[in-house]
Amino acid sequence: MEYFLQLHGNLPIDAYPALAARAEELGFEDVSLHDVLFRRPVWPVLCDMARATSRVLIGPNVTHPYLSHPVQIAANLAHLDELSGGRAVLGLGRGSMYEMVGQENPASLAGLREAVDVVRALVGGGSGPYEGEVFQLRKDARLHFGTGRRVPVYLGALGPKGARLAGAHCDGLRAAAQWHPGYAGLLKEHMEAGAKEAGRAPGEAQFVAENWTFVHPDRELARREARALLATFLPALGAPLAFHGVPESEREAALAAKRDGATERLAEISDRTLDLFMAAGDAGDLRAGLDRLEAAGITAVSFSGQLGPDTALALEIIGEAINGR
Repeated sequence: MEYFLQLHGNLPIDAYPALAARAEELGFEDVSLHDVLFRRPVWPVLCDMARATSRVLIGPNVTHPYLSHPVQIAANLAHLDELSGGRAVLGLGRGSMYEMVGQENPASLAGLREAVDVVRALVGGGSGPYEGEVFQLRKDARLHFGTGRRVPVYLGALGPKGARLAGAHCDGLRAAAQWHPGYAGLLKEHMEAGAKEAGRAPGEAQFVAENWTFVHPDRELARREARALLATFLPALGAPLAFHGVPESEREAALAAKRDGATERLAEISDRTLDLFMAAGDAGDLRAGLDRLEAAGITAVSFSGQLGPDTALALEIIGEAINGR
């Protein structure tokens, strides 16, 4: 099994290079940073992490072509690939929190596919023309620097259509909130079907099950605080909520806790729901969850977020769990 690490942009500025270097020592294959409005900007932090490492892949997971044009993404990615000695990786997704800037979500799967085309062409040393419905390049559009390497591109998606697009057109799918193999297995099947329809070889697209992680030696502390983290994301999970039959009352409780400050309602988020989407608890919870995913045929797992009340300690707990397998 391969292990990836996705950090969020809510940590002290000096934490990122140290955490990336330690993750490399612990055997992670990939260290990424989630691109979210009002958090740290990903590209300068990724450069810091690239300078602190020598082996792991480094990149945004995910960034958004509707909040930053694909040409700008390509330029930043080419710079990161050159700086890291050919270790850049890209995750693309629809984006979120558009309402915070008074904008409706404009994203479409067609636009995401076009963004992949544009980024690949420019980072790979090519040029326009490109005539998409959403994104275009003039004939003379090209980057004037970079390695020209084919950088791996993953799609971040939670629905069957996105999974099929990832299988057909990307290097893989990174699906958040997958700590239970049920929905992860469904997405993996759709990704593989998309790859087959596109005539790709089996295994050409990689499925990565990503979970939000919150671990600590004090199991009850970790699980209690994990509920507050899950409440941020739970209302937007859509298809996974329906698949797992999560009660609407739990979604409403999460909304009330985050929107209205009714934190007492966090207790209404059940243990079952917590364990569907998060690796929350202690090292024993981590080991049990990884065993469950591996038994279901999942071969790549990503740990995401602040990781725990103490991020550095949490990384050590995760490292011990994965290296003990």
